[in-house]
Amino acid sequence: MTAAASQLPMFTGEHPRSLDSALRVSLPKDWRSLQITEFYLISGSAESYIKVMTRSNYESKVAEIMGDNSLTREQRNAHLRNLGSQCQKVTLDSSGRLTVPADLGEEIEVSADEPSVVFVGAITDFEIWRPETFKDWKKRQKSPKTQGKAHLDVKKFLGV
Repeated sequence: MTAAASQLPMFTGEHPRSLDSALRVSLPKDWRSLQITEFYLISGSAESYIKVMTRSNYESKVAEIMGDNSLTREQRNAHLRNLGSQCQKVTLDSSGRLTVPADLGEEIEVSADEPSVVFVGAITDFEIWRPETFKDWKKRQKSPKTQGKAHLDVKKFLGV
């Protein structure tokens, strides 16, 4: 394992949570121990969830756009504008809570009135889902794709 790989944050597991009346939600204890306090949130494009990126992953996406020599200056500026305008920076409070921006919460149908969420580890980032939506997504993962190619079975991939 490389030194860089050993320093990656590891967001794993599924963690049911509830938003409070101010739309704050606590990170799981093992995630708080990573001591990452700044995140960038953006709604998912193909699925209804909020992607939560670490600052380093957000900066990596910016660098990827900046370094893409196939883009014209106008295209590069449009990509940067889209990323910058759609992401929202949040900082954990002293209790290890992040605030879900109301507009992003609305996109996934969570609010103070519908406070249930589930944090889903995605290794280097994590996602915030409405529990019913995530349950539906998991169910779809068990059925074959329409093009005849099955979804990745991670347990088979790992040999367990």
